[in-house]
Amino acid sequence: MFKTCLLLACAALLTLLTPTLNASAQCRDPWIAQAYKQAANRAPVGQGEVCECNIRLYNNGSWGNYNELLGYVRQFLASGTRLGYTPLPNGNFAVVVLNGNQVSAVAVQNSGGNVVAAGGGNVVAAGGGNVVAAGGGNMVAAGGGNITGLSSSTPGFAFGMSRGLLAAGERRVATSGNGAIVIR
Repeated sequence: MFKTCLLLACAALLTLLTPTLNASAQCRDPWIAQAYKQAANRAPVGQGEVCECNIRLYNNGSWGNYNELLGYVRQFLASGTRLGYTPLPNGNFAVVVLNGNQVSAVAVQNSGGNVVAAGGGNVVAAGGGNVVAAGGGNMVAAGGGNITGLSSSTPGFAFGMSRGLLAAGERRVATSGNGAIVIR
């Protein structure tokens, strides 16, 4: 079962990485794909509303025109925040926030980019039935490299604003404009 899930996930990842993929069809909002092509000369990592395609990364999903979005994409890229993801067998996606290649937070998102579960305990199962390989070895992130540090104790995250009160133990990672990722 684990090998079958892993093979299906790898096949899906290869499909996502195929250079012939139309970048504008990758993200739900075609402006995001266009802005990545212009700002970074690459397609965003993700699809639909997942990973770098999630509109909440760019001023928490609010912009007035393409040039404003392009500025938020550039700001996000300059922030150093990196995201990785892998599709799950149930149609959801495991999305990680990276510090270098080290996982600092993880959440399960649906295809609409909404967090449905947060924290490593929801993604990494003990034993041979891991949905995501322990350590995050089957995640896709811009720049590639080995992703490490994913475990059942990895904290979760949610999208939020760059200002506001945080609960004890929470921290904020700026994305762009008024947007942020809140690590719990």
